[in-house]
Amino acid sequence: MPTFPFILIESLKEAFAFYFDWWWFFTPIVLWPIFEIAWINYIQEKYIRSIDWKLLEIKIQKEIEKRPKTMEEFFAAIYSSLDVMIDTLYDVYLEGVVDLWFSLEIVSIEGDIRFYIRTPVKSLEMIESQIYAQYPEAEIKEVEDYVTDVPDDIPSKDYELWGTDMKLNKEDAYPLRTYKEYEDQASGDFIDPISNIVEGVSKLQKGEQIWIQILIRATNDDWKKEADNLVLNLIGRKDGKKKKKEGFFSLISSEIVDIGRYIILGLFSTQDLLKKNENGEEKELPSMMLHLSPGEKEVVTAIEESIKKPGYETDIRWIYLAKRDVFDKTKGNAIVFSYFSQFGSQSLNSFSPDGKTKTSAYYFLTEYRKALRKRKILRRYKRREFDQRSYVLNTEELATIFHFPTIEVKAPFAPRVEAKRGKPPQELPI
Repeated sequence: MPTFPFILIESLKEAFAFYFDWWWFFTPIVLWPIFEIAWINYIQEKYIRSIDWKLLEIKIQKEIEKRPKTMEEFFAAIYSSLDVMIDTLYDVYLEGVVDLWFSLEIVSIEGDIRFYIRTPVKSLEMIESQIYAQYPEAEIKEVEDYVTDVPDDIPSKDYELWGTDMKLNKEDAYPLRTYKEYEDQASGDFIDPISNIVEGVSKLQKGEQIWIQILIRATNDDWKKEADNLVLNLIGRKDGKKKKKEGFFSLISSEIVDIGRYIILGLFSTQDLLKKNENGEEKELPSMMLHLSPGEKEVVTAIEESIKKPGYETDIRWIYLAKRDVFDKTKGNAIVFSYFSQFGSQSLNSFSPDGKTKTSAYYFLTEYRKALRKRKILRRYKRREFDQRSYVLNTEELATIFHFPTIEVKAPFAPRVEAKRGKPPQELPI
């Protein structure tokens, strides 16, 4: 009886012989995905470089009481930017068109705090009109990009920096703490979470700067489908274990793996390992919803509430930079980390630094590697580059993280409109 190694060697010989006979057919199929990825990356980068941008500085009147719910309405309104750019395959493969994104920025330069929104010129009127719709007394001003005032070659003899991207510690479906949890339902008192960062960055000294960047792009509902499956898994439903829809190449590869698995099982295992139950189906587990603890039920409820709102693909990064004589990495980290940590909870989701982007290095060539990372994150911040490892936050979470200071924020350097302004221009489409 032929041994398994002999059968394997003979099978490989037959497979190679078959490929060499039909190489002209299979080689283009194998190389096409590589070419497609390379071409899409090239044409999209070309399109992105052609986009015109505007940086808007927004100030709100200090006597106007607006809660983060107002900012949530703003994000819900601009969600209409989803899928408005791409109409045909020509747009994708020949023009490299991508969905537009926006940058929400909180910046402190030597304690002077500013709130910015960077937008493509194509969306400028929409952004302005929606800000005026939610904040009629707002002051919106086009300004020069502050990042151009800082050299690209940091670290240098004059400047030093520390920065990182922020990542979620769990799946996107697990929500963060939102502004609703900062309000006392009985008394109506509200503690504005934005006061944490405003108070912190207002204490920066001369020569210090903190930049916080939140990149957002409206996304489809695929993340909600994954969240539905997560909920079903949490309550023990079999439906939640369905695999995602596979593409052609994934399907072929999975079939080859299955064939190999069954060959090995057939050679080395008993027939019992190949059998299913009498009905030919896996046994379905009962729902565990009635057996969940109160905390587990709260998690399931929180996820279901979170996916009711529109979602944005999100990428958050921040930088602390300063002149070398005043640079204090511990101070910069404490200010920003304390801000983002307040949105986390043990049972749901939380933020943490992305180890692949933070400007730290260990073991060997540490100074050289840290310098490379620092220049990379500074370059990506200046270009407002979206990370391939981005995640999804809904409109309520975004409004909690980025909104204009409410009347509860008492920091002296919070950006405000000191004089009452007239009504917004009538010609703006609202």
